[in-house]
Amino acid sequence: MDLTPGEKAVLAQIRVLYYNAAKREQQVKALLGLWPPTHYQTYQSAFAGLVAKQLISEDGSQLFGITDTGLKAMGIAVPQPAQRTAAQKEKAKCPPAAATLPTKPAAGIRGALSRFFRSSSRPAGS
Repeated sequence: MDLTPGEKAVLAQIRVLYYNAAKREQQVKALLGLWPPTHYQTYQSAFAGLVAKQLISEDGSQLFGITDTGLKAMGIAVPQPAQRTAAQKEKAKCPPAAATLPTKPAAGIRGALSRFFRSSSRPAGS
C-alpha cells in the first residue's frame, strides 16, 4: 500500500498512541495534540487519507478506531479473539451455586468469661 509522507507520519503518531494505551479506540484530541500548528493542514489531509484507505475509521465523534489493516500497516500483530474451551462454556451454562449460610456455634461453647459468671452465680458450697 502506498502511503504519502504525511500519512506515514500520522500513522507513526497513531502507533505511539496505541503503544501507550493498547486500545484500538483512541481520542482524536490526543492525536491532534501531537500535530504542530504549522503542519496541521497537512496532517489533517493525511488523516482523511488514512480514513479513505480504511486504515482507521472515524464516525465524526471524538474517537477514531484502528482497523485490522491499520494495525498491519503499523507492523503490529492483529490480536485474535480468545477462544473459549468446552469447559468454560459448560461452566457458563451452570447456574451459580447457592451461598451456604454460616452454621450456629455449638450450644456448649460460650465466651471465655462465661465460666467466671457461672461460678459466681453458684451458691457457695456447691
